[in-house]
Amino acid sequence: MSEPIAASPPPQVPTRLLFMCWGYSIHARRRVQLFIDDPRFEVAVVSTWDYGFSGARFFPLRAARAARPDVGDAPVRARAGWLSTEMRERLAQARSLLLLPLEIVRALGDLGVLRAAMREFRPDVVFLQTLQYPCYLAYLLPRHLPLMVTFWNGDVTYFARWTGLEMLAKKWLVRYGLRRVRYITVNSRTAYDACVDLGADAARMQLIRYPAADVDLFARRDQGKARERLGLRAAHVVLCPRGLGRFFNSDVIVEAMPKVLARFPDTVFLFISGVGGPGEWARHVEHAARLGIAEQSLRWDGQIEWEDMPWYYSAADVMLSIKTADSCPNCMLEAMAAEVPVVMSDTRQNREWIDDGANGFLVEPRDPAAVAECVLRLLADDGPMRARFGEISLQRVRADGNARINVPRIREIVLGVAGRSQP
Repeated sequence: MSEPIAASPPPQVPTRLLFMCWGYSIHARRRVQLFIDDPRFEVAVVSTWDYGFSGARFFPLRAARAARPDVGDAPVRARAGWLSTEMRERLAQARSLLLLPLEIVRALGDLGVLRAAMREFRPDVVFLQTLQYPCYLAYLLPRHLPLMVTFWNGDVTYFARWTGLEMLAKKWLVRYGLRRVRYITVNSRTAYDACVDLGADAARMQLIRYPAADVDLFARRDQGKARERLGLRAAHVVLCPRGLGRFFNSDVIVEAMPKVLARFPDTVFLFISGVGGPGEWARHVEHAARLGIAEQSLRWDGQIEWEDMPWYYSAADVMLSIKTADSCPNCMLEAMAAEVPVVMSDTRQNREWIDDGANGFLVEPRDPAAVAECVLRLLADDGPMRARFGEISLQRVRADGNARINVPRIREIVLGVAGRSQP
């Protein structure tokens, strides 16, 4: 008599995960993709931006654009090119307030899109990438549907702390959302403390650096080959991998350039990221020309693919990011994984990773002289200091910012929120 055939275990039903996002972000794309790559999940995206995911359903919101991410808001800003940077920022804030009624009308239409996505996709959990537009629409979903949020845009460390009517409204949305969501992840101790101050339950919150840095992918490569691949012929390369505009203090970087170039004339400041667009870049080039900086001393590659980023870090002598406020900049973790010395703005979040003078430098972000001095110290070093900085930074990223460890953790948290395991 033959042995009975053991029944095969039933196939696991994928957890249906709905992401809500806004705009374009290279790291938001990564955050979604790592769930698409896991067969335990079925993914849908509700967003203003179509990332073109081949393994996820997309529900475009009313504000969805067909434009490329490197275009940004250049056409609008170009018309105000004669205005100072500060004046353009004030006009942008006033415009934002005046357009608030339009946002409310648009939000009502977007709510219809979200409800249609709910009916068609029937998610097990909704993962919010912010507590601002459009993610606050999730507050109107049935309460039995679990929501979770991960902070990536300074909701609780910057925008929620501003003054004014608009910012008070945002702060209320954040406070309500912190109570409404089932689970919260943050990527800095500063954000964790801010969430607690705003009323979050620490029992439903976890500090996890996500998506963090892939230490294998970003391991330092041959600098000569990296520069050849990118067409860089300068003796020194300062990488600026954030956006263009006052919030990123890219104007301060331009103002710091003359002092650096006076000592190391064969240096190129390499900007990447699509935020700001060609209109903003044209103003940077004009600003540099007024300071006597040759056009070949600065270069902008716009928005590049994340998979190409290791070559940019390997080509660089210094990574420079002096954004006014931050959460846990992934470019910092990636540069540290590539053992590239960093110059960062002096914020609480960055101090969690950088000890000034030990594995990088921290500066006041609106001080071009201080920025230039830090860059000069690194370029003037003949190797020992940069090597020491790189070694310490790599150890820290391996211990706490390693994507190979943190990505599985975030997946398990989502499964726990969906009721498939314990977060």
